[in-house]
Amino acid sequence: PSYGSNVRDDCDIWWRDGANKVSRAIDLLVLDFAGVCTPASSTVLEPIDPSGQIHIRPEIAKLVVEARGQGILVAILSNEISTAWNIEFFEEVDYVINCADNRIFKPDRRAFQRCNLLTGTSPERTVVVDDNLDNVAVAASLGMATVLYDVDDVANSTRLISEAIA
Repeated sequence: PSYGSNVRDDCDIWWRDGANKVSRAIDLLVLDFAGVCTPASSTVLEPIDPSGQIHIRPEIAKLVVEARGQGILVAILSNEISTAWNIEFFEEVDYVINCADNRIFKPDRRAFQRCNLLTGTSPERTVVVDDNLDNVAVAASLGMATVLYDVDDVANSTRLISEAIA
């Protein structure tokens, strides 16, 4: 199942609010970094905080704590990230996966498969959260549950993630 308010008529993988909830155990939550963990891609490039720290959405930080409290592994999967960055939030997640290190970028299916390979989890027990429709579609085609993160409706997106990992 895919979570999000955007629905494509030609594809049955998209979820309409309240219509189809995940009824399976989740072992892995995969989060995109720029746009999902941070308020916008620009904050990755230009931190607003004078200390140089990149702002993390408090809603996402809370969901990470919630997921890990349930025994769910949390990974960040991003095309535009560096594990060399000094970001305190990286210490809160189990894996930071930089697509640039092997040049297999989202939406290539192998980027998502790599998450399962590195974490020892299966696609059927994985939830992927991304603000890019192409990335969500590829993850769903692999059998992963997905949440299309709407940066203009953070409250609803947060609710959908919480439901997906419940």
